[in-house]
Amino acid sequence: MRSERIFSHPLEHFTSSNEYRHDLWFPFLRGRGGAYVGVASDQNYTLIAAARSEVAFLVDIDRQVVDLHRIYASLIAAAPDPAAFLALFEPRARKAARAAIAAGLAGDTRGQQSRVQAFFAAQREALAVYLQQVREEQAGSWLADPAAYTYVREMFAAGRIRVLQGNLTGGTTMADIAASTRALALPVTVLYLSNAEDYLFYTDRFARNVTALPATDDSVLLRTIHERFVGWESCGEGDARWHYQVQALPDFQRRLAFGRNQDRTSMLSAALAEVAVERKVRGLSVIAPGAADRSMRGDLLLARGSKTARRGPLQASAPAELVRP
Repeated sequence: MRSERIFSHPLEHFTSSNEYRHDLWFPFLRGRGGAYVGVASDQNYTLIAAARSEVAFLVDIDRQVVDLHRIYASLIAAAPDPAAFLALFEPRARKAARAAIAAGLAGDTRGQQSRVQAFFAAQREALAVYLQQVREEQAGSWLADPAAYTYVREMFAAGRIRVLQGNLTGGTTMADIAASTRALALPVTVLYLSNAEDYLFYTDRFARNVTALPATDDSVLLRTIHERFVGWESCGEGDARWHYQVQALPDFQRRLAFGRNQDRTSMLSAALAEVAVERKVRGLSVIAPGAADRSMRGDLLLARGSKTARRGPLQASAPAELVRP
């Protein structure tokens, strides 16, 4: 699978999450299996474990986030449980951590290894504090739940988590993910966007990338919406910043087919006008498809003007191989 070259440098590197209530999504994730696609850093591990995803593709435009996933994968391989993993961030474990990362990056060039090792050395203390918070303050997280940690560790060991530098609006990485999941005959059951929609428009390319993902009727998109946006209150308790939303992925794919939905704001405004948004509890809402939505799930790309041919939801064209990141 192909990563994409990113020609801009982010002003801020989101190597740690400031979302604290991923447990609000757990009822919508439990045991979904299938393929997982997500952006950003280690919060994905919590969601992958909750969903019991069979394969996972982690995509980010920031090279530091991609490097961090590879650091985590290396340290997880050397640590049988959360306590052992966190211990590798302590000052006395510098040598052991460096050796574990070197082993994980054995196939990289010397320059690549030096870059990643320097990044870890610079961020080790901050990451130690952050990861301890993930363990102590985030219910059911991959570091708070030993079973979740074990699941993530086994996924990495089996090469079932693939980390890619890519752009949600780009022309290669997302297309390759769609092709791979189809070849594996696995639907994308979870698409996690965090708040990436704050930084992008629903371009034709983005619409093609998302609508190409094979989905089932119960596949979900997960997003967070900052409480500064009027009408999207945070959950308050445990997280005063984010509103957590679940949208049926086929519903999102359908809405992308229409040019009037140019960004998240216009799409959510349309959903609100249709009374399609259901508030579950404070800070948690759901956009779920009804019978009308399911009847409109034809070729969404053609509705937007693309000449791309339609495929069946799980049509396999060639075997795909997942390699260890």
